[in-house]
Amino acid sequence: MNMPRMENPEIDIPGASVVVIYPGTNPVDMEHLVVTPIEDALNELDDIKSIETNINNGLAIIHIEFYFGTDADKKYDDVVEKVNTVRNDLPGEIYDLNIQQWSVSDVCMMQLALVSDSVEYRVLQKKAEKLEKELKKESGVKKVEIVAFPEQEVRISLDIEKMAQMNISLDHIINAIKSNNANIPGGAIKLDDKSFSIKTSGSYKNLDEIRNTVIHSYQGRLIYLKNTATVNFDYEDTKYLARLSGKRAIYITIKQKEGRNVFITTEGVKAKIDNFRESLDDDISLEYVYDQSEEVALKINNFQSNLIQGIILVGIIILLALSFKSALIVIIAIPLSIVTGLAFVDWAGFGLEQMSIAALVVALGLLVDNSIVMTENINRFLSMGYKPKEAAIKGASEIGWPIVSATVTTLLAFVPIILIPEKVGQFMRSMPVTIIATLSVSLFIALTLTPLIASRIFKQKSKNNLIITEKKNNHRYLRRFIEGPYRKILSFSLSHKVLILIGALSALFGSLFMVKFVGFSLFPKAEKPQFMISINLPEGTNLDKTNCVVGEVEAVLDTIEDVKHYASNIGHGNPRIYYNVWSVNYLKNYGDIFVFLEEYETEKFDDLISQLRKTFNNFPGAKINVKELEQGTPITAPIMIYVEGDNIDELRKIASDVEKFIENEEGTLNIDNELAKSRTDLFIDINKEKANLFGVPIHEIDKTIRAAITGMSISKFRNQDGEEFNIVMRLPFEDEIRMSDFEKIYVKSMSGKLIPLRQLASIEFKEAPSLITRYNLSRTALITADLEKGANLDEIMNPVIQKLNEYPFPNGYTYRIAGELESRDEAFGGMKIAMIIALISIFAVLVLQFKSFTQPLIIFTAIPLALIGSIWALFITGNTFSFAALIGLLSLIGIVINNSIILVDYTNKLRDSGKSIIEALKIAGETRFTPIILTTLTTIGGLLPLTLRGGTMWAPMGWAIIGGLLVSTMLTLIIVPVLYNLFSGKVK
Repeated sequence: MNMPRMENPEIDIPGASVVVIYPGTNPVDMEHLVVTPIEDALNELDDIKSIETNINNGLAIIHIEFYFGTDADKKYDDVVEKVNTVRNDLPGEIYDLNIQQWSVSDVCMMQLALVSDSVEYRVLQKKAEKLEKELKKESGVKKVEIVAFPEQEVRISLDIEKMAQMNISLDHIINAIKSNNANIPGGAIKLDDKSFSIKTSGSYKNLDEIRNTVIHSYQGRLIYLKNTATVNFDYEDTKYLARLSGKRAIYITIKQKEGRNVFITTEGVKAKIDNFRESLDDDISLEYVYDQSEEVALKINNFQSNLIQGIILVGIIILLALSFKSALIVIIAIPLSIVTGLAFVDWAGFGLEQMSIAALVVALGLLVDNSIVMTENINRFLSMGYKPKEAAIKGASEIGWPIVSATVTTLLAFVPIILIPEKVGQFMRSMPVTIIATLSVSLFIALTLTPLIASRIFKQKSKNNLIITEKKNNHRYLRRFIEGPYRKILSFSLSHKVLILIGALSALFGSLFMVKFVGFSLFPKAEKPQFMISINLPEGTNLDKTNCVVGEVEAVLDTIEDVKHYASNIGHGNPRIYYNVWSVNYLKNYGDIFVFLEEYETEKFDDLISQLRKTFNNFPGAKINVKELEQGTPITAPIMIYVEGDNIDELRKIASDVEKFIENEEGTLNIDNELAKSRTDLFIDINKEKANLFGVPIHEIDKTIRAAITGMSISKFRNQDGEEFNIVMRLPFEDEIRMSDFEKIYVKSMSGKLIPLRQLASIEFKEAPSLITRYNLSRTALITADLEKGANLDEIMNPVIQKLNEYPFPNGYTYRIAGELESRDEAFGGMKIAMIIALISIFAVLVLQFKSFTQPLIIFTAIPLALIGSIWALFITGNTFSFAALIGLLSLIGIVINNSIILVDYTNKLRDSGKSIIEALKIAGETRFTPIILTTLTTIGGLLPLTLRGGTMWAPMGWAIIGGLLVSTMLTLIIVPVLYNLFSGKVK
């Protein structure tokens, strides 16, 4: 079956990001000139959930998220349209404005590194582009990107002082370059019966043509560009450096099209990579940084191993409890249900990933339940002397509706999970779909194929046959227990109903009291042999200093034997290789190292993370965070607190207090308050009166400073190979900018004269915010923190929230809690609604079946009984009520009442045949004891491998179901008869 195979479910969040790069701009100017106009335009759109903006020096990223369920493509088109309406009003010097649609396929399926310490970047780029062309030919490849290298450009290094002497302004050069580099079609001409296109000389052919461009005249002589500037190929200012295990590299990332099988795509990609490697010189190597197919294979293999082990356990339980023929009939249901169910899952658009495979493991024990009950009932009629065909018909007729009802109630417990809204719902959706599909198939098999096979392979049993079979059959051990201890316990319970109910209620309330000791969480760590190290230096730090600090971290990693390799990123985040980790955009004071270990061992991994955190805890001059990958829906950090208000100084003060609230709580780490960081900027204070007096427009001063210091792209140069390069003019690259260089800058007045900048402006140092964040058009301060392993989020956040509620916020200032608490409330809120829908739906089905309101309530007592076992199972095993555990509890609603349905239904049939209520309850309990115990054991057996080996993600769900099922099964066989006796005594 060629289903899509991936590591995690695809989460399609409707939203987009607007990334604006405006070099040399401080956050305040960026906010006024760029962010506010774009935000105002975007705010006109409908269905907006949030607009969140991060503004840094020269960079602004505006994230707009729409309510889940809206058309993602349509909303992206709307965002593009709105941004285009204001694009002409934005500053013309913006280097880049890019609108990115949020997409699940933005995660790299593979990250490669082209490594060389000696070869020039230009050569590496050429090699990478050659590989890019080949990789794009693969049908499953969506996009190939080459990153972490400086682009070449045509550099015009200006001699500003000489330009001033000849009264040559920047506009002279800009206009001359643009007019000489134009490529305007000359039209067409008809000659006789033919038509010819007219070609002009067009754009520049080589650098000498650029150098010989006439830009002005001086003292009767023509002035060429080469008289006032040098023109050469050079690299742009380095913004992003990369290394693989300490060696210089550039990265090639490959993204896969949605809904594709990662193994098939990878196979084709690797074949092309192997061919490409053969063409490389000895001083260049191509290495794998990350290969998603290996992660997917490991994850799927682990789940498949759990599934196979579960099948074996279920098979052993059935073989031990039933005769060989009965066991054979039951086991047939497993492969048929799984294969047919997966075909439906594939048709529904889901792939094989951890959620759908875990669903198969959960369904494994359930899908044999119907066949077990059916086979047992047919065997019962055979033991009464019926022929195989008659026994199959009577057995199927008697138990048919009860197992239909039981299966429908189980399915109804999973259906609402499909309806859970937002990201969490989509993340989990393949699980209920898979369970519903496989259980539906198993019901069909139990009602049709199981009786058919039983009628063919079972033989009629004589009295002697029955005695021999009873002696050989393992049922005799269950029979002894049923006729001994269980019969006595049931008789005692029916005689002491009030005492039994008081005991059950006491156990329930005692267990509910234990909930606060169990705790709550959302999603656990990813348990991968990988982690991230982020390095943040003070604002204003240049790339060289950041590079040095990253090098010191690398030196520490080089001493650790378990490190397989690491990918270093300086000035940028590592390409996005995990579905809930986002790459940080260009920041000179930021470094990012993605570390890969040889293998994952929980204790060794935790010890290493702890050791590295201690090593880097008080690193001089830098804040270094070690972060594990986490599962679940993407959030920035477990602890996130927004403080909203207008004044940055006031926000900074409040944010500092909030940061201290978090620091005072044990169990927090990587605390980050962006607004606490400040930087010193060089402010050029323009004297507007003087500028007006000299006739110098303010925009001319801004443009001149930008061109001289940051550089200005004025045109494009295309070489003979068709490659395009920016033509950039600025001060000489080899000269570092000094304060004295500002003395060399001249600006043009409206009369054409050049005025020294120093006569029009003063230069001074001022402290400025390093980062401005905005949320829904308001300024905010964001304080984030991670949790230590085993730390309880509620125990940390409850006192913090209490302090925030008591904090004297000024008018117009408030706070908002986000992070895991917000996601948990969103997820658990959806789960509560799902549980209510499930309970109402199941109750309605039971009312229709039993034509009573009392008996469905009696059946429902299995649910709180299951809760007792779930709470204690989680407490004893040290797990919390995570989202997966709540999925387990929701699953239990449908699972545990099956036993009650079978018990109550058969009791009703016995009473209809004339039995007294006590006699009917005892016979029903003893008759249904075996199938109830067997279905419980097979469900537990199927879940046990996933529970023991599924890691922190699946262990809570497994223990919640196993604990709840064990306790509920044992108590159901006692409590349900007691309640039936109390409340259904008059019902027939």
